[in-house]
This record gives sequence, structure tokens and C-alpha cells, in this order.
Amino acid sequence: MTDPAALAVARIVFGGGFTVAVAWALGRWFLRWTGADERLARGERLIFAFGLGAAWLSQLVFLLSAAQLAYAPVFLVAGTALLIAGARGRASPPAPLPDGSGLPRPLALLLLLVTAAYGYLYLAHTLAPEIGPDAASYHLGLVSRYLREHGFSRLTTNLYAALSQGVEMLFLFAFAFGRHSAAKVIHFAFLAATAGAMVCFGRRFGLGAAAPLAAVLFAVSPVVGADAASAYNDVALAFYAFLTFYLLLMWEQTRARALRPAIGVAAGFCYAIKYTGFLAVPFALGFLIWKSRPSPIRDWLPTAARVTLVAALFVLPWMAKSTIIFGNPVAPFFNRLFPNPHVHVSWESFYGWRMRHYAGMGERSWTEYLEVPLQLTARGDKLAGFLGPVFLLAPLGLAALRQPVGRRLWAAALIFALPWLANHGTRFLIPSLAFVSLAMAMALWRAPRRIALALSLAVVVGHAASSWPSVVDRWNRRPYLWRLAAAPWKAALRLEPEAAYLRPRLPESYVAQMIEAIVPPGAKVFAPSGNVAEAYTSRDVLVSFQSATGEVLMDHLLVPVEYGADPVWNIRYEWSPRELTGVRLVQMGSDSFQRWSIHELVLFSGTERLEPQPDWLLRARPNPWGAGLAVDGNLATRWRSWQPLYPGMRYQVDLPRPVRLTALELHTSADHPQARLELEGRDPSGRWLGLDSRERRSPLYPSRQEMKRLATRALKWQGIDYLVTDIRPRGGPNLIAPDIDKDPLAWGLRELWFEGPIRLYYIE
Repeated sequence: MTDPAALAVARIVFGGGFTVAVAWALGRWFLRWTGADERLARGERLIFAFGLGAAWLSQLVFLLSAAQLAYAPVFLVAGTALLIAGARGRASPPAPLPDGSGLPRPLALLLLLVTAAYGYLYLAHTLAPEIGPDAASYHLGLVSRYLREHGFSRLTTNLYAALSQGVEMLFLFAFAFGRHSAAKVIHFAFLAATAGAMVCFGRRFGLGAAAPLAAVLFAVSPVVGADAASAYNDVALAFYAFLTFYLLLMWEQTRARALRPAIGVAAGFCYAIKYTGFLAVPFALGFLIWKSRPSPIRDWLPTAARVTLVAALFVLPWMAKSTIIFGNPVAPFFNRLFPNPHVHVSWESFYGWRMRHYAGMGERSWTEYLEVPLQLTARGDKLAGFLGPVFLLAPLGLAALRQPVGRRLWAAALIFALPWLANHGTRFLIPSLAFVSLAMAMALWRAPRRIALALSLAVVVGHAASSWPSVVDRWNRRPYLWRLAAAPWKAALRLEPEAAYLRPRLPESYVAQMIEAIVPPGAKVFAPSGNVAEAYTSRDVLVSFQSATGEVLMDHLLVPVEYGADPVWNIRYEWSPRELTGVRLVQMGSDSFQRWSIHELVLFSGTERLEPQPDWLLRARPNPWGAGLAVDGNLATRWRSWQPLYPGMRYQVDLPRPVRLTALELHTSADHPQARLELEGRDPSGRWLGLDSRERRSPLYPSRQEMKRLATRALKWQGIDYLVTDIRPRGGPNLIAPDIDKDPLAWGLRELWFEGPIRLYYIE
């Protein structure tokens, strides 16, 4: 190993290890402060301290980022102080747990062998450079940006920045020292913690051999391994969901008040990890209230209140951040309730539809959903990963319903599986999988001991063998299958250059490197298809589907080439001369798909065309923020409703003083034929009256060449200097790429770099 390679690995190990150690120390202090450590056994103390401390460390990094203090030296000093403070003091004697797990020696040896083999595989992928698509784009893309900018900024062009990012705050702490792979170490630590928590849970609640068996079933799952070895957050959410459940059952068993703050931390941090974790808080409160019945309200209200208050410490900061930056506490969703200029309602509707129809599943017929069980467990090409064929046996776990703990496991499994109904990606079932694995293992061990042992051995061998990368290559060769490959130890130890490892596995990283080399600092790049690994560049990259701004930029480029988007009609409304202080168009049609748009709106006084003035007040409903695009003099731009047609939409021009108006012209596209417009004017007294206007419609014949130049000029006017295209014909954002590739000069573009289907242009 060369010295640079050794230094790179040392930085990774330090970044990840230091973060885990600081989290453990902070959690150890928290457990001692609340008195919860007296209720915990030795193994539980280690796991709970790491989990609870990581939640508090995440909040500390959040506060430092909000204060623009996200610097590596600040993290080092704060972490060292926390490590010293948390490690001091003598802990009370650990609580006893039942001895052993009742694990037969053959099964124990097999589980140990499988754990070692998969630990070897997962560790190599964890230390290797990041190639996870989402991790390399926004999970670590945002983390690297926060470190460059030393905290949060008013970033409204990436809707992922609106989401809660509790685990990303831990990534930021580790990233400051060891970059991308150090962040991956943190997520891998949550996999180890989840497996350890499952084993400890089994000892505390008398599940015997079922618990270590379940831990292996969970950890060996291909989608769990791929997720845990990347800087994602699903395995972390699985850990905190299970920790919440674990603490609730401990509270039920002991009624210890000292456990209430820990329950609040675990449940609240589920929301801080990702929105789908919000279920943990009502789940915890519902359990506490249910187990307190039929006690009077004065007995259970203090417990529920304390848990809620602690959980709020992890929920409200993220809601406040989204409110301040996006104007929506739950951005990028519920934009009808919280209208804002940063995320379109139409994007939210399309996103929800697309997440429920991975690879178009269910789009043509509901019978396509019959494939879901096989897709989730064995195929995985349509749902972005698979759990492993062994989970086809999950219904056998229903036998665990005969035991109280089994009924609780299934209740938790169903609750934490609910987000999958909104997003059919396999990884959205990871938080539920730990509970299902325990229920399955419990069902196996309800059989007579020898039969249970034989079944367990068969299940473990089958699951471990069928999930191993080289074996998967033999039985599942479907494309776009998210899983791990063979252990990349050369890349992990940096004996293989990072760029050489990344380029064939994550081509977007090479695009990012070229952008870093060619585009000057401070310049903005528009990449409609999002084919840039933002975690590997410091340049500001905008993507068409990540914000309202991106969608508008994409719309400019689509106008010259997309059928129905170009302005082909000039609609003129004429009326008798009237003194007016405002005019408005009211749309009264309805359609579930069409969106109203206006390329240009022109007012006339006699034969004189009125030029828009700075003191004109433009109003629109919906989307008032884009109203200026209808009077900017550029036919390639347009105001759009960004919502399907509904009666009551309006576009309005308020004039500062009465003007003698005689006509209004609209230049508009043909993609909303169901729109029905009514014209109204406001007289000097402030009354709105219908204008008895005559409508004349005539075709427009804009020059395609001119429209292309106007489109890129609009991008330039909005601060975009560079454009990245992908000529692969996949529709959507790539619709413009082939046309640009034929004649960049017609668009006012100068090609700077290309490789394969990717092009980088400068906008002249």
C-alpha cells in the first residue's frame, strides 16, 4: 500500500470511527443523566448509547450548520470534548439478562461463518468510493455542499434539501474528515447496531435462537446490504424504528420513567431521518396510551406529554428549516396547502404517481401487481432491489401471532411498511424487515427442536448462498438490479485509483469531474437529466426535476422542439375604448391533464402597443411567482399554471393609474384546448366588469431557429452559463438533446466536451 493510499484509508477510518465514538460517548452520558442505563444490560448499553447519542450528535451538527459553523476544526474540538465528557465517570452495574440464547452449536457456527463472510463483503463496499446513485447525487451532494458553505444556505433549486436529513448530519460530521467513504461507514454502523439490537431483544424477551437467526436473515438481504454499504438512510431508519419498538416493550415490562426520554429521542429521530419515519411518533404514543388503559388521563398524560416534547426536539427543527427556506414545513409535499414558488403542485402529483408505478408497473392493468411478491423477493429489476427469495416464506411468520411479542412484532411490521404503499421501491420495506425477520424466526422455532434446527440451517444456507454476489449472477441476471458485486478490496484500500473504480460503475462521477475541470467556480450548470454525481463536484448543478426553477428552465428548452408547447396562436380580444386600472383573464374550463399557459400578453391603447412597466402589478392564480414570464418579450418563455385546468384560474394585470385600453393579445400554445377564457376589466372605481370583447384567433408562425436562440437566451438571463445533455433517447429531459447535438450553433451553444452520450456546452 502506497503512502497516499494508506493516508486515504486512515482518513476514512478516523472519520467514521471518530463519529461513532463521539455518538457513543454522548449517548452514554444521556443514559446516565436520565437513569436509563440502570435498566440496561451490557450489550444494550453499547447499542442504545450509540443510537441515542447519534441522534443528539445529529442535532448538534444541525445547530452548527444553522449557525454557519460547519468546519472540520469545529467538529474536531466539539467531538473531542464530547468524547472526554461522555467517557468519564463510572457506570452503574449492568442489569442482568437471561443467560445464553439457546443457540445450538451447529447453528451458532453457521451464523458466525455467514456473519464473517458478509462482514468481509460489506466492509469492502463500505470503504470503497461511493457509487450509490442517490448517495452520489443528493445524499452526499448536499453534505459536500454544506461543508463547502459551512452550513445551510437558502438552497431552493434542490427539493431534496427540503427533506429532513438527520443521518446526513452524521454524514457531514464524518465527511469533514474522511470524505465519501467515511459517511458510508456511519450507515454501515447502523446495520451492525440493528443486528446487535435484534440479538439483545431476543435475550431480553426470551426468543432464544430465533433472535440471532433473524438478525442474519435481515442483514444478509441483498437490498439491505446494498443500502447499508452506501450513504443512504433506510437502514438507519430501520434501526431507530426497531429501537423505538424495543424501548416501548421495555417500558411495558418495567414501567420505568427513565425510559420515556429515550423513547422520545428514538421516535422523534425517525422523522429526522426521513419523512416516512413520522409514523414512529404516533406509533409510540398509541402504544403508551393503549398500555396505560384503563387508567385515568392524569396517569398516562404525563408520559405521553414527555415523550411528545422530547420527540418534538427532533421534528420541529427540520420543519422550521423547511418553512424558512421553502415556505412549507413539509416541503416538497402538500404544496396545495402551502403554496410556494419552489415546488410545483404538478411535480408533486407526477412524483406520487411515478413512485407508485415503478417501471410502469400497474399502469396498464392492476394484474401487473400480482408480480409484486416475486419482484420484492427474487427479481428486483422493476422495484429497485430484492429482499431475497427466503422472504417468500414470510407468511409462515404469522404463526408468531400466537405469542404476545409476535403480535407486537407484526403490528410494528405493518405500521412501518405503510410508506411502501406510497413508494414501491423495495428499500422502503427495510424498516419493516427487522420485525418480519423476527416473526419468521420465531415461527421456525415453534417446531420441535430437531426440526427447527434443520429448518434453520436450511434457511440460513439457502438465504446466504442465494444472496452472495457470484451466485446471484447465476440465477438473476436482470438488468438494473440494485445489489452488491464482488468485494472491491483494491478500491477499498485505494490500491486502485478512485477515478478508475468510479468511471465504469458511476459514469456520472466522470461527468462531475469534467465539470469541475472545465466550469469556473461560481458558474451554474443546468443538467436536465440529472446525470451528474453532485457529490464529486463543487459546481452548482441544477436538475430539471428537482425544483420549480429546474422545471421552468426545462420548459424554455422544450418550447422549440416539443409538439404543442410552441406559441402557435395569437388570440386578440377587442372592445370599445374604456378607462381601466386592470384587466384579467379568468379560466373556466376543466381538464385533469392540460395546463393553462401564456407565452406573451400584450395590451393595446388604440393602435399603440403598451410596453410593460416596472410599476405594473402582475397576479396569477395559481403560480403567481411566474407571472412575469408572460410579459418578458421572449416567446420561448411562458407563464404556466403548473396545475391541471380548473374553473377560477386567473391571470391579472393591475395598472397604477387608469389607462384607455382597447385590446389584449395572447400568444399561446395549443396544448390546453379545454381552456375557456373570460375577459374582465376594472374601472377607476375598482369594480370588475365583464368586457364585451370580440375574439379573433390567428395562427403564429415563429421561426424555429429564433425560438431556439430565445430559449437559451432565457437560460442565460436566469444565470445559467453551461448546459449538460444526454443524447440517449429516453424522452422527457432528453427530448432536446438530439436536436441540440445536430446543430449546437442554432441554439447558441458551443460544445466544450463530450464523451459517449454526454455533452457539455457553453451558452453564448
